[in-house]
Amino acid sequence: MSTNPLRNNQRITQTKTSKQDLKQSVTLFDIDYAMMTHLEDTILPILDENGKSLKIPVIYGNSERWNGARREGVFRDSKGKIQLPLMMIRRTSVAKNESMAMLNRHISYSTIRKYSKENRYDKFSLLGSNIKPKYELFNVTMPDYVEINYDCMVWTNYTEHLNTVIEQLQFAGSYWGDKEKFKFNTSVGDFNVVNEVGEGTERINRVEFSLNVKAYLLPEKFDGENTTKKSFSTNRFVVSTETDLTANGRLEGFLTTPSPYYDNKDLIDFLSLNTSKVQNPVANNTITFAGIKPIKAPPLLTSVVSGTITISGEPYDIKVYINGVRYYYTTHFTISYVVATGNFTINFLPLILGFDVDTNDEITITGKFIEI
Repeated sequence: MSTNPLRNNQRITQTKTSKQDLKQSVTLFDIDYAMMTHLEDTILPILDENGKSLKIPVIYGNSERWNGARREGVFRDSKGKIQLPLMMIRRTSVAKNESMAMLNRHISYSTIRKYSKENRYDKFSLLGSNIKPKYELFNVTMPDYVEINYDCMVWTNYTEHLNTVIEQLQFAGSYWGDKEKFKFNTSVGDFNVVNEVGEGTERINRVEFSLNVKAYLLPEKFDGENTTKKSFSTNRFVVSTETDLTANGRLEGFLTTPSPYYDNKDLIDFLSLNTSKVQNPVANNTITFAGIKPIKAPPLLTSVVSGTITISGEPYDIKVYINGVRYYYTTHFTISYVVATGNFTINFLPLILGFDVDTNDEITITGKFIEI
């Protein structure tokens, strides 16, 4: 497993997130469930059959159910009895939604929940004006947008009932799902009405149609990290005075305490540096990032920080990604760098990669460098 250069492994950022806090993933099951519950609870009408209210159940059409229903024209239970009324739905395809492509996997969006269990026993009006209640913050990775198609069949006893079903489906809004969970943009295709006479005198009315759903998928984990990360807002601001020191800590005869930052400025600046730059190649298998200046590790870190690339025999910590996937320098590409212009050129090795890097690919570099 590759190491994510943007990953922060500090214990202070590792906040427990329970299942009740926030739904951490959007799966194909969630989309199927949203479609089925919206059809059964919102769209499909309550039929009136001989003075009795009759609800149309919705079932998922696995391979056995769907093929049997298509072959016989009806769906039977385990005892061979025809089930009417009934709706069956099955997922037929999943494709990437090219109109909403996600180009940078490291982008996330933030949501906030003002209620937090941390605030239950505090009276902030009595604790002081500089203390504020904590908010719960969630950073959620951007999902992948997909188009999902479904085939559906509805059976009823009477043509009047079937007409009501078609009218309700035609009138349905564009966003289907549970308002408390997920809603997806859904469109209904053309209706194909079939009227048949089954075995004996059983009359069967069936309508077939398709659904096109523009949805999104988000795994719970990617590369060993949660795609939803929880944190808390700051509830107290502490202001202190910092003095710039001269003459080895002596200023006009007074002793002062040196600032830890200025004592370790080069070390702290290097550790906090994590620059990222993204662009597309203008030619196959080669790309040049202009105005790049790699930063060497301070002497204190030279023996413990290993570089990922080598320039003029010196190691530098710069990582290269192709469409969000990291590739290592020694095996997949070579580096050339011109100090005068700051041109940082990467030449990919397609024989080692197993594919060509073309102008549609997104190349990302992250690490210890600055833009000049």
